[in-house]
Amino acid sequence: MENPDPMRCELRFAATHGDGAPETVALRSGVADGSLVRIHRGVYAAASDWGQLDSRGRHVLLTRALAAGPARNCAISHVSAVAALDLPRVHDEFDDTVTVTDRRRTSTKASSHLLRRPGDVPADELVRLGELSVTGLRRTAVDVARTASFAEAVLCSDAVLRRLVLPNGHRTGPVVAAALRSEREALLGRLGPTTHPGNRAARRAFQFASPFAENGGESLLRVALFELGLSNVELQREFRLADGRIARCDVFLAAHGVAVEFNGLVKLTDPRMLAGRTPAEVIRDRTRRDRALCELPEVRAVVNCEYLDLVAPARLAGLLGDAHVRLDPRRVTAAAREAARRFRGDAS
Repeated sequence: MENPDPMRCELRFAATHGDGAPETVALRSGVADGSLVRIHRGVYAAASDWGQLDSRGRHVLLTRALAAGPARNCAISHVSAVAALDLPRVHDEFDDTVTVTDRRRTSTKASSHLLRRPGDVPADELVRLGELSVTGLRRTAVDVARTASFAEAVLCSDAVLRRLVLPNGHRTGPVVAAALRSEREALLGRLGPTTHPGNRAARRAFQFASPFAENGGESLLRVALFELGLSNVELQREFRLADGRIARCDVFLAAHGVAVEFNGLVKLTDPRMLAGRTPAEVIRDRTRRDRALCELPEVRAVVNCEYLDLVAPARLAGLLGDAHVRLDPRRVTAAAREAARRFRGDAS
């Protein structure tokens, strides 16, 4: 069963009826009997909808509740814009605090379920999603890159560039290169001087970002490889196999002759990616393709990795080592520390 669309789930407001009205009493009774959930003061939703929503969907529903009340006349921004725009992030879990940009504020203020950041969002940097006024792709990328970690900034920026530069899927050529150059320059141009808080980190993320990472997992793979000391990589490198077919690899380490593939669970569960095949047939086809790639003179080995290898970079380093990719042990240790902070919140 598919999750319900959080933009279509019905919200019920006690303020519509007044505090002592029978309808308001009925809303509270619904919470008591389990048919409704209270998601914010005076705002309720069907328990059946709430129970089927994932963390992102619940955050969007909460955003809608606040946008109708205390966040009215504010722009949904930062992590809440990421949720509304369905952009990837390192963690799938969203908390119960909605972030907005409020032109009336001169400092950041936190209250129940709401974080108000100061700032102005021009009309041309906003998009309308239902009843929500949300920062657009470019503004959201800038906000995230200024305030979040390098990995979060890269995941967001990769996805934004992909939507802007490759809206119809993977392509290459001079037209794509020109569009990418233009969009990257536009993002960098929005930052202003590096003395502005967060601009230096944002500039680094935008210069690293690429539309050729096709999903959040591939973006995380790029970050992990970079932290392991492998910065010179080719994304979506195409090879012509002996039988004439074209094989496209997520990452190619040309200096080592090694292709690296990120195998997310979606490849074995998404009907579109299965294309009528069973998961076993997908794995069989992948194995045959890997063998065909290794028959080419440019490819010595194919490394297949998964999400847990990015959470624990020492595992990824081990896979690369098996393919004779030599890494500096100090970089592996540093990458492991960074991943611990990223995925587990370790401070050490």
